[in-house]
Amino acid sequence: MDLTAQIFFMLKGVPNTLIISILAFVLGFIIGVPAAFFRVYGGRIGQVVVDAYEKLFRGVPVLVVMLFMLYGVGRYVPFLNAYTVSILALGMRSGANQSQIFRGAIRSIGEGQMMAARSLGMTQLQAIRYVILPQTFISATPGLGVEYALLIKDSSLAFIIGVIELMKKAEILMKATRSTVVPYIGAAIIYIILTFPIANY
Repeated sequence: MDLTAQIFFMLKGVPNTLIISILAFVLGFIIGVPAAFFRVYGGRIGQVVVDAYEKLFRGVPVLVVMLFMLYGVGRYVPFLNAYTVSILALGMRSGANQSQIFRGAIRSIGEGQMMAARSLGMTQLQAIRYVILPQTFISATPGLGVEYALLIKDSSLAFIIGVIELMKKAEILMKATRSTVVPYIGAAIIYIILTFPIANY
C-alpha cells in the first residue's frame, strides 16, 4: 500500500470522527445551557444537582464512562452499542464543560441587566429569554469553539471500544503495514487540521 492509499484509508475514518464530535457537542449544548441557568438562577436543589453532575463528569475520565456504559449499563440496555456510547459519554462530559462555559458567560453580563429588565415589567423567564440568553451565546462562542475542538480530539477514545473512526483506521493501518510512522503521524496531522481553525476562531 503506497503513501497516498494509506492517507486515503485514514481519511475514511474522518466522517465518523466528525459525526461523533458533532452529536456529542449538540447533546452537551442541550444539557449545558439549562444547567448553567439552573446554577445562576435556579433554586438550591437545582444548583446542588447541577454541581454534582459537573463534578462527576468533569472528574471521571471519559474512557471510564464509556467502558461503564458499554459493559455495565449496556448489558441491560440493547441500544447502547459502542457508537451510541461514544456519543453519550462525550456528550455528557461536554454538557458539564458547556455548563461552566455558559455560567461564566451569564455572570459576565452582570446582574444590572436582569434588574433593568425586571424593572420594565418582564418576568424572570422573559428577561432570560430576551435579554440574557442572546448575550450569553455571544460571550460563550470562543469557549464553545475550544470545547468542540476538544471533542474532536477526545473522540479518538472511541477506537478503544471498537468504533471505526480516524484513530481506529490508524490502528488498522499500523497492523497491516507494521509501521507506526505514517498511521500515527498522519492521524496527528489530520487532527491538527480538523481542530486548529476551530480552536483559534
